[in-house]
Amino acid sequence: MFPRLLHIYGPLWVHSYGTIIAIGFLVFLFITYRHPKRTLLISGEQYLDTLFLGLLAGIVGGRILFVISDWYYFWEHPLDSILPWVGGFTVLGSIIGILITIPPYLHYHKIPILPLLDLVSQFAPLLQAISRIGCLMAGCCYGILAPTIPWAITFTNPESTIPPYLLGLPLHPTQIYLSLASFGIFLFLYFFSHLFVSKAGQLTCIYLILESLSRFTIDFWRGDRGDLIELTSFNRI
Repeated sequence: MFPRLLHIYGPLWVHSYGTIIAIGFLVFLFITYRHPKRTLLISGEQYLDTLFLGLLAGIVGGRILFVISDWYYFWEHPLDSILPWVGGFTVLGSIIGILITIPPYLHYHKIPILPLLDLVSQFAPLLQAISRIGCLMAGCCYGILAPTIPWAITFTNPESTIPPYLLGLPLHPTQIYLSLASFGIFLFLYFFSHLFVSKAGQLTCIYLILESLSRFTIDFWRGDRGDLIELTSFNRI
């Protein structure tokens, strides 16, 4: 796809992955900041501080879990673990990082924890749905080989994060699967959650359950979990 959008100078580029995530975050910020529930729970300044802390926690948590998931590589290349453009992040790690960091921060400032988490959880899937487009453009979170399905996609740009031996081969568009799943979760939470939610914290639990089910299901088609095995199978067809 298009991992690089704009050349700045020398080795400096505007990367599609970070750009799309930034767009998703700005959309999330705009919607939640203007939401009537936010104004009742937390001041604008405190909310921005909380989001900034959550953003840092999400970046750190997402990177740590990504490094752990590919431990053998980063054990041999330890310096790459602190370079975010080598590999990437995991959404689950970001969620864990946020859940570990934000509740103690809100408790310290005497801000209602569960109602604010419910507000964030309602629109977090929208942020994820947009961010997954960045995964598609960068070539990360790629799918297993899919030589027989008509909606398979191929990556031909050698600058993509996909392994070189998979370039030009038909793959499951797992980035699109993940994006559509997150958008579906967002629509469900936005339009139907009030039918099931009666207490603070329930919306957050529903979001975590649906997100976990989505990842558990779609990860069966993820190629970055075992593409070498799938490549061997493909060569036999």
